[in-house]
Amino acid sequence: GIALEYEADLGGAQGMSCGGRVVILEGLGAAEEFATLAHELAHELLHRDKATRPASKTVRETEAEAVAYIVCTAAGLQAGSTASDYIQLYQGDAETLTASLERIQQTAAALIAAFHTSEKRGAA
Repeated sequence: GIALEYEADLGGAQGMSCGGRVVILEGLGAAEEFATLAHELAHELLHRDKATRPASKTVRETEAEAVAYIVCTAAGLQAGSTASDYIQLYQGDAETLTASLERIQQTAAALIAAFHTSEKRGAA
């Protein structure tokens, strides 16, 4: 139920979550596109509903990037310090991560399962 679109210019961003729609910057490498897609899908799953969305941008970005890190690691992609650097850019820290661990784990597990299901359908 989430549309995926590509655009040539996102004003410096690599991706955007737009409430039922994810937009990815055209021309990214496969690994970078996958990581960006995981991050933006995490926003869709975690933050689409305004009633349950954390007010803090620090929390929202920390959650989305932590989910993307887990999903990318499960897919065999090495992020290096990119996730940590991104989280720190938004003033995220160990306390922020700890407070959101359950939400992060559940969302990452759902995305990993969805990617596996999609992969199996593609192989059939």
